[in-house]
Amino acid sequence: MGGMLLLILGIFFFTRNLFRFEKVSRFEAVILPVYSLIMAWLALDQHHPSVMAIVVTAIFGVLMAWLQSWGARVKVTGEQDKHDRPVVEVRRGWWYLIGWLLIFVYGIVFAVMLGEHVNVLEEAGNEIAKDLFSFRNFSTASSWNIYLQSGIASLVYTLLLVRKEPKVKHAIARRQRHKK
Repeated sequence: MGGMLLLILGIFFFTRNLFRFEKVSRFEAVILPVYSLIMAWLALDQHHPSVMAIVVTAIFGVLMAWLQSWGARVKVTGEQDKHDRPVVEVRRGWWYLIGWLLIFVYGIVFAVMLGEHVNVLEEAGNEIAKDLFSFRNFSTASSWNIYLQSGIASLVYTLLLVRKEPKVKHAIARRQRHKK
């Protein structure tokens, strides 16, 4: 019962944040996707799935990024962060949630097709926790298809945001180191 209550609470906070403007961060837009792609590469090296499975997963990731970015609203605040980068905020919205759900379902279906036993509520809780607490992405192991799909979807989503608002690129750029 306590686990179900935590899941409901997590869903509430996750969905609530989708409809608020939040600052675009380099950590979520660049570091987490690159980490996911590195982990996908390492997992692919161990599991050797079919090329078709890899291609379908990659295409699905691109399509989900497109879907998720479709309803995203980007706002340039006119402020600068402590590294003199523009502060840009994004409101993800309903299309992001729909894409997130489709990505989740894809991962569950993929695991079931491979013959794995899947506890849907536990997996939902883990995914929501990873979205609410970014550090959980580093402490939770996933299969190659989840890493690959997440990495591709996140990077393409970021590229699509940059296309909507070029200042996103400057907001997530490496900070400039000043020579003394």
